[in-house]
Parts: sequence; C-alpha cells; structure tokens
Amino acid sequence: MKTSFACLLVGMLILNFIDLSRAGYIPLPFQCDYNTTIFVDVAVLGGGASGTYAAVQLHRQNRTIALIEREEKLGGQVNTYLDSETGITVEYGVNQYTLSDVAVQLFEYLRVPYVRGTANSRQSATYFDFNTGGNVYKKNENISAEALETYREQLARYPYLEDGFFLPDPIPEDLLLPFGDFARNFGMEHGVSELSVGMGDVLNLPTIYVMKHYGSAIFQNEFLFTAHKNNQEIYDRAKGLLEPGVFLSSRSHRIQRHGDGDVRLCLETPAGTHLVHAKRLIVAIPPTLESIQSTGIDLAPEEQAIFSNFSQIGYYTSLVRIPGLANSHLPLENADGNDTIFGLAKLPGIWRILQTAIPGLYIVEYGSKAVLSDDVVQRQILADLTRLRDAGLISGEEEPQIVRFSNHSPFYPYVEAESIRRGFYQQLYALQGRRNTFWTGSAFHVPDSSLLWRFTESLLSEVTAGLL
Repeated sequence: MKTSFACLLVGMLILNFIDLSRAGYIPLPFQCDYNTTIFVDVAVLGGGASGTYAAVQLHRQNRTIALIEREEKLGGQVNTYLDSETGITVEYGVNQYTLSDVAVQLFEYLRVPYVRGTANSRQSATYFDFNTGGNVYKKNENISAEALETYREQLARYPYLEDGFFLPDPIPEDLLLPFGDFARNFGMEHGVSELSVGMGDVLNLPTIYVMKHYGSAIFQNEFLFTAHKNNQEIYDRAKGLLEPGVFLSSRSHRIQRHGDGDVRLCLETPAGTHLVHAKRLIVAIPPTLESIQSTGIDLAPEEQAIFSNFSQIGYYTSLVRIPGLANSHLPLENADGNDTIFGLAKLPGIWRILQTAIPGLYIVEYGSKAVLSDDVVQRQILADLTRLRDAGLISGEEEPQIVRFSNHSPFYPYVEAESIRRGFYQQLYALQGRRNTFWTGSAFHVPDSSLLWRFTESLLSEVTAGLL
C-alpha cells in the first residue's frame, strides 16, 4: 500500500525523536556581522528547479521570500548557450519538461511561451571505446528495443515511483537488487546502456534509482518545450517576478533554527552581509553532508546521521568545438570493448557525444562513479577526444576547444539498498517540518524538473500552515 505524504507528516509529528539537549547537542552561538536586517515569511536555499518553483508559488500566495542562490543565475541544471554568430540557442543541460499540470501552470503564470512535443526519436549510435581508443561498431537496435520493452513492462509494476519515495512495506526486493542483477534476471542486458547515462555505477546501483530516473514519462514521450528554445527564460522570468527577494552569487555561512518560528540566516551577498529572519526554511540544495554543512546550518545529530548516508554520482555536461568530427558517426557513445554483456562506458569517461544545430559544436556528456574536480574532467574530456582522433574519427590537426562546461554533481544522491530496506526514506521524509525546515530536490524524488515541481507543490501547504 502506498503511504501518503500527509500520513508521513502525521507520523513525523508523533515520532519520538531524541531531545536535542538530552542527546548532548548544543548549537554554536549565532554570530553575524551584518549590514542590514531582512524579515521574510520563507527563506529558500537553492535557486534550481525546486527552490525557484517554491519561491514562485509562495509569491503567488503573497508570502514574502528570500531566494538564495550561490551561482550568478537561477536555474540549477539549466544550461542555455546562445551562439552570437548564428543566434542559435543550444540546451546542454535540461532539455525538455515532462508534460504535467504543474509545468503548464508554471509556464503560463510566468508567461513563458511553450509548445508540446515529443523527444527526438533515437538515432542509431556509433559505439567507441574511449578508454582504449578502438572497437568502433554498431549495435543491433532491434535487440535493444526488445530489452527496453521488457524494462517498460517491469516499470509498470511500480506506479508509485512517479510520486516520490513513498514506498510500500515491505519494499519489493526487485527494486533493491543491483540493476545489473535485475537486468540479468529479466533478460534485458542489451537495454542497460540505454538507461545508464547519469547513473554512475549503474550495474551496482539499486534498481529503484534507475526506475525513477528512467520512469514512465520517458516512454510516454510527452514533453513541454519553451517556444523560444531558451530554458533560461523560465528562470529569468521568475527572477524578475521575485525581485528584490532574489539573492544571486550569495551564500549563507550560518543558519540557526529556533522552535518559535524564527530561522536566522547570516547571508553574504555581493551587496554586503544581511541578517535574514524567516519563519520557515526550505532547503533545495543537494542534501549531501558536505553540501549541507557548507551553508553553516545547525544540523542536529539525527539530521547529520541521515544525510551522511548519501553517496554521489558525478555528471558533467559541456559544449565542445570538435573540428573534423564526421556527423555520420553521431550520436557517438562510449562502450567498454571488454564488456560484451552490457556494452557500458568504462567510467570515468565520456558517456556520449551529440550533435547540435551549430556546425562543429557538440554536446559532450561525461560521467564518473564519484565526484571529480572540474579541471580533472575537462582534461580527461580532451584526452578522450585525442583517442578519437587517433582512431581516425576526427580529421585534421585543429584541437578541440571546450566552449562551455557545467558540473551537475552530485547528480542523483543515493543510498545503499540495505538503508532503503531499513526505512531510510521514511526517516528522510520525517524531517519535513521539523525545526521549521522543509526539504526538496532530486534526492527527495528524481532529477526531473516537472516531477520535482509537483513534489514541491505537495509541501507548500505544510510550509505555510500557521503563517499569519
């Protein structure tokens, strides 16, 4: 039976958590050398898909907000490139939005023109071992299609995965299997490579994460696209709407939460340091322990214990000029020549190279089992492309050039199967509302903007409950 979000919140209220003082937890003194004081109803930490959506919806309810983003723009994993010579835009991050009521309503409220459509049908890919620099071949697409149909049939058994991690008790063991074992059990080995991009060590990842990432929306193939082919427009419109409550290139270096409805943030911005008083806090950044601790938040022992369970996947996307790459080879995908069963990329390494509408400019996606530094990834991308030239797939002597680079890590924070079996996601969701704090983002659902908007929408009535 699926557990409702409301039931989990009720369970959270009656759950006998350890009293912080009895547990020996004493928060550090709050210190902030600030210039100005700001009072808001809700502070939102993180200006990606979830945080921006929350701020917009709260604004619609006439709530005052402070939306805090460390980057110089809103949008998170949205990466829109405008070519100055051709006027063509390229999306090398989020490309489309799963069709949903919340997505349509957001686009219309922000007055972002949109069109409905389907994702491009998959082209026959060329496979190349970027690690060794050889073994160029084509796959039997019919066999892959059959394997994916088997996967889709299995996916249909778990419709509740579309709503979050509201899992039945007991959790079906198939969802906790390493995905490699799951694929073998159902004879779908030849489809695994199609489900591997963004998934890190996909063969050892619990099946539940693959099924959530490559969920029913992928197969329904109904999406929204911005009419101007500019996904950044969504977030620029949101910024204009929410000003002056948006703080870009800003970070908190101390957050203290009190039980009396006062959350205090010491916020460092380009215009100076502000003391922000909020009645509620929404955290919409990846809840890995390192990321959360970097905000200076006063984590309680049980929060720290929960967030320390998360592991991270490295995912990077870039735009690279590759003179001499023949488009006839595209899309070009990485496959380990020694992997005769799954045909997966050997990580760390390039996942795939995709053509764009701009001649000579390509999207290069790179993956790793753990997070790497930007410098390391960029050097390895260029080294992988050198092996492509040595194999004769790139002609001429002009060197590739990385035009844009974006680090989307940690792409999809995950935990081990045993933690899920022991009720990790019930414990995680039980944090909602404690100490005036609410949590959202891909770790609480899936890295799909529309599905995250729907999940975040389900939180907002609890966020605003009791606010005057």
